[in-house]
Amino acid sequence: MTTQDSSSRRQVEEAVAAAVAGVPGVAYLRPGLTGLLRARTARLVHGTAGPEPVSGVRVRLGADRRTWQVEVKLTTLTGHRAVDVTRAVRTAATAAAGALLGVPEARVAVSVTVTGVL
Repeated sequence: MTTQDSSSRRQVEEAVAAAVAGVPGVAYLRPGLTGLLRARTARLVHGTAGPEPVSGVRVRLGADRRTWQVEVKLTTLTGHRAVDVTRAVRTAATAAAGALLGVPEARVAVSVTVTGVL
């Protein structure tokens, strides 16, 4: 992966995170353990403070090299049905990623995991 690819992926992750944060019923995005450990290890081993991972969003090109896979992990607010929140998040994330990547929304696959209710 080139620096350009990494930068582009981060931009998509940030755009998706911003879109998802505006969805009613989303309490916060949940950071993944892998991303937190990777950032911490880079700081310890290389002495660099690279960019923090985008909490709760991971973007990668699918195995078919045509479809973008977006994973979103979040916590919902009490009083909001998780199914309604996940549907709205999927719609917002698909639109944000598709617009930034310049691909049809049919080539963006979004999975949403609710990790808790606050």
